[in-house]
Amino acid sequence: MYKLFLCLRYLRSRIIAYFAVLAVALCVAMMLIVISVMNGFLDKIEQAAKGLFGDIVVASGSLSGLGRYDEFMAEVRREVPEVEASSPFILTFSLLSIPDQPYRQMLQVAGIRLPQRAEVTDFKKGLFAQAGLDAPTFDPPISLLREKLDAHTEQLKAIYKNQLDQRDPADLPGDVKDTLRRLEVAWSMQADAAAVLRGAESYQDRLKDLGEKLAAAEASAHGLYSDEAVELAEELDELVEAAQYQAPNNRAILGLGIPGLILRTEQGQTVRYISPGDQIVLSILPLSSKLSAADMTPNVMRLTVVDDCRTDVSSIDSAIVYVPFETLQRMNNMGAEYDGDDPDLQVIPPRCSQIHLKVSPEYCGEEALREVCKKVQAVWYDFRRRYGDAVEPGVNVSIETWRQRQAKVIGPIQQQRTLVVIMFGIISLVSVVLIFVIFYTIVVQKTRDIGVLKAVGASSGGVAQVFLAWGGAVGLVGSMLGTIGGYYFVRYINPIQDALDTWFGFRVWSREWFLFEKIPNTVDPATAAIIAAGAILAGLIGATVPAIRAARMQPVEALRYE
Repeated sequence: MYKLFLCLRYLRSRIIAYFAVLAVALCVAMMLIVISVMNGFLDKIEQAAKGLFGDIVVASGSLSGLGRYDEFMAEVRREVPEVEASSPFILTFSLLSIPDQPYRQMLQVAGIRLPQRAEVTDFKKGLFAQAGLDAPTFDPPISLLREKLDAHTEQLKAIYKNQLDQRDPADLPGDVKDTLRRLEVAWSMQADAAAVLRGAESYQDRLKDLGEKLAAAEASAHGLYSDEAVELAEELDELVEAAQYQAPNNRAILGLGIPGLILRTEQGQTVRYISPGDQIVLSILPLSSKLSAADMTPNVMRLTVVDDCRTDVSSIDSAIVYVPFETLQRMNNMGAEYDGDDPDLQVIPPRCSQIHLKVSPEYCGEEALREVCKKVQAVWYDFRRRYGDAVEPGVNVSIETWRQRQAKVIGPIQQQRTLVVIMFGIISLVSVVLIFVIFYTIVVQKTRDIGVLKAVGASSGGVAQVFLAWGGAVGLVGSMLGTIGGYYFVRYINPIQDALDTWFGFRVWSREWFLFEKIPNTVDPATAAIIAAGAILAGLIGATVPAIRAARMQPVEALRYE
């Protein structure tokens, strides 16, 4: 009983022990904040990578790509029951420009099939105009686009009003004036896009009908222009010119973050310059292993923007445009090729760059995914043996999990996280040293008390337990305070930064330039528990040497102290 009594008495009466509690609390909070933010970074990168590629990626090691992808995907679905969905994918480079403007930007263009793509990846979660739709498409209702555009226009008005902030326009700072000017430009471009959508709505049914007829005519002629196809194409071009709204196979979804096409305010609000209804031009240089650089000429394609998509990773959103799969396949010279003498004889099948597979949730762990990969590889080896034109001779085809595919991106971030945790762990050893110094000092000051305890019958182990319990209590109280403080700091880290910016003009995290729009603010309970347990252990370790010294004191020597 005396052990608990003395432990509590020392905690209450010794002010110096509060500094040990404070040191432990600060170290726990610091470790929790750093690890939570770093884990948040890594989680976002992993979610974006998985959301972009699906669970398993089948990729060709050649520019010629993969042939017979539809047959292979059907066979995988049949032979590997763990695979739920699949989608072909083409990725190449393009020059993006805007009609009648000097804007130019190099980026990647991805050919995807919607809504098939949405079944394999998290693509639909980041859409703007088609947010919440289970089956997004390149042909959304124009009424839906107009509704989203009107809502965004109202948001522009609110941002504009907030920037003025009831101040005299003549006294506005230069950066605010620049933001207002950009808002006015975006406002004007939104009005033009809205006008296009209103006009195109009256042409919608006729455009759809002509587009379907032209696609059927081209399919029946294996992509060659028959007289019927030529007439339909001319009629469609005239209608598109009148409507200023391209057919579904000539539409695009922009990544939300392409430089020059959006404005992101310091408050994290996104202002779109290019909206649904606007026109863009892509100049694609077909990548082919059979052509030399001198033989390559760009294919130019005009498209209507119908949506934009965000992954929350700026390195992805700022460098990609999504277009219909078959359209990019044709523009990138990856369509089927037929014999010149026999138009019905297919010489080379249509190709894609990659095939993305989605696996049932119960098999989404990395080890389980690798086992599924082995099954997919077995199917591919058999498929390639039966279909020699599925890939060029000598070309390797990789079949990897999304984590293996992105190892060069995720690996360095994991290493950086480990390095930062080690550095802050070393810094946190100050709590162990501080507890040791404080407790050693207290043991020296309490030498006579220890002598009295031993003289009245207290054992050496009992005396040691008093100081060990004291160290454990310091670690426990400090870890509780640090965990609570660290949790709430991480939870409200973005409002805290906004407040610092408002009060002092100090901003560590700029939403305009950093990888993510918000600082990750999620705390993992398991991580918090491990850090708290480590703090309690640190308290015990720091108190161990002073406790041993107190236990070894002889009563006579202790009573003679001073």
